Amino acid sequence: MNLNITDKLGIEKQEITIAEGKTYEVNCGAKTMIKAQEIFKKDNSFEAMFDVIELLLGKKARKDIYDMDLTVKQLQTVIIAIMAQINEISYEEMEKRFQTSIK
Repeated sequence: MNLNITDKLGIEKQEITIAEGKTYEVNCGAKTMIKAQEIFKKDNSFEAMFDVIELLLGKKARKDIYDMDLTVKQLQTVIIAIMAQINEISYEEMEKRFQTSIK
């Protein structure tokens, strides 16, 4: 017997748009997500946020977002959106989780 689960794995491309002309594919692989979580557990500094952005969106996204000179709150919004895509949940649900994890 063969149990075919290919349709359940849903290999859809996850993307995030930060500004006009700035849409990036989110690397939603389990290994990448675990690495991102490890970075956040060790360090929640400004630089760590950009390390996670690079890990999940790529070097170009890191440079583009860095050059946008976002506020800490705006940068937090970007991180929450990325994490929502990875976890395949709404932004609002991820925001609730994020608020709980930083208390």
